[in-house]
Amino acid sequence: IGKGIRGRYVLFKPIIENFTDPLTPMTADMVIRALPPGFRVIKGWVYANLKIFNKLIPLKLSDKDLANLLYLGANNQSVKLRPSLIKLPFFLGFALFFYLKAGVLFARIRRMPDDFMEIYRQLCQKVEADINLNPHDAFLRIWSRPKILDPIGYHVLTANLFSVRHMVGSCILEKLLQQWLPDLRKDAPALLSSGIEGVLSAEIGRGIWALAQTAKASPRVCELLLKHKPDKALADIRSEPSAKDFLAQLECFLAKNGHRALKEIEIKSPRWEEDPSPVLGMIRNNLTIESDPMAYYHKISCLRVDIETEIHKGLEKYPLEQLLHIRWRLLRYLIKEIRYAAKLRENSRFYHIMAFYVCRKKILKIESDFIRQGKLKCKDDIFYLYLDEMAQMQQGHLDWQAVEKRIRERRIEHIRLFKTIPPKAIGVTISEKPSTDSKKGNVLHGQSASPGSYEGVAHVILDPLLDMELKPGEVLVAPYTDPAWTPLFLTAGAAVVEVGSYLSHAGTIAREYGMPCVVDVPNCTERIQTGFRVRVDGNSGWVHILTENRGDTQ
Repeated sequence: IGKGIRGRYVLFKPIIENFTDPLTPMTADMVIRALPPGFRVIKGWVYANLKIFNKLIPLKLSDKDLANLLYLGANNQSVKLRPSLIKLPFFLGFALFFYLKAGVLFARIRRMPDDFMEIYRQLCQKVEADINLNPHDAFLRIWSRPKILDPIGYHVLTANLFSVRHMVGSCILEKLLQQWLPDLRKDAPALLSSGIEGVLSAEIGRGIWALAQTAKASPRVCELLLKHKPDKALADIRSEPSAKDFLAQLECFLAKNGHRALKEIEIKSPRWEEDPSPVLGMIRNNLTIESDPMAYYHKISCLRVDIETEIHKGLEKYPLEQLLHIRWRLLRYLIKEIRYAAKLRENSRFYHIMAFYVCRKKILKIESDFIRQGKLKCKDDIFYLYLDEMAQMQQGHLDWQAVEKRIRERRIEHIRLFKTIPPKAIGVTISEKPSTDSKKGNVLHGQSASPGSYEGVAHVILDPLLDMELKPGEVLVAPYTDPAWTPLFLTAGAAVVEVGSYLSHAGTIAREYGMPCVVDVPNCTERIQTGFRVRVDGNSGWVHILTENRGDTQ
């Protein structure tokens, strides 16, 4: 993929950990124009330019070390962090500029109610209705360049940047607990930082569970969901008199979450509002669950209270602690800040995806006009054009004969790239984490994202559109996850994800549901097959393959 590319680049992990597939030309063009300098789309994947990033970071780093740090994250122990006095003045100048531009916004975001970004929905509706804004200008207005004096709820990407405090706070919390209470259980920091009320992605899973309970109350609705495929079931349910309550609840769910989709960073992806079939599939998946999956969530909540009590008592041995509770107050403050930042990160994702849907609707309107005028022949062809090409077609400078060949070639290339694994870096070699322990051939190594240990039968799901039949207690093995995968976490006993980080969606939701999760496990969807029995150690980041007998459920 990197052949003939000059310069050194590393995959931009915040995008790749939420969407591993190559972007279509239209989406890639839209995203790269909205990102600041230093990024480039190469064959459908977003890469960061190491030369530019190296100038911004006040550390003595080779391009290789920087690539390792940017892709592998803070847990990469091979990178030696040494300050650079030469780059420090430039960094301080950049930091001052950034603070003057964003510091006030950060201060405004610091203490906000859970629903402060709900106003962003109104902005999206306003931009969608503005016929004078083309898709590109609309995307810039609502996604990357809101006005500085806009209501703070419009600044969803700023809220996402602010949430990086979560990682800093987590490191400090872990260090303090290790120093003050070395005998405390190792997963205490992660457990204390979870249990956050108001995480919208987690509420999607609970909403699916509630819909399943309503469906169970109507034998006919339940029968239709289990008997037919989701698209056929929905048509039958809409004509079923006893489905009134279920349909009303489904309508409310879609009114709030209809902008979500599988592979939702891709503008080509249909949204739940357009096609609720994936939602029906998730509901059907929950119909087979007899026990309340939230019972374990409540169990973890009780465990969290016990840990807090243990910490409070354990700190009393220190001077003045019984009188002033200084250490306990500091820990409570850190936990509060971590929970707020973690919720902010996940909720800002919920809202900024609305911008992609606004652009999609505007593009679909243009596509409809093109098809009616004979400038395009097939649906979705428009997503294989670039923004400038779409504009030229609107102006009458291009027609079907001019774009037919390039659309066909780009479709073929896109299909080919789907079967390709993109290099993590171009122009440099980053340290590959061993996918398998050489001493224990059936042990895979990843990064801990949610603590705990669990043993069960693996179920590999590459695309929830094609497979939503995750049985209760199975171990979800996936290439990546985004919020559309959340309902699967309600039935899974643990999760193993090929691409991700502690701050990724998989880790955040797994911690909320109190289930073990290991992310950044290379080739796990190939090494583990459905039916393998595995043990997931979310404390150490190891995944043990116990048996390779497909179908072994004992």
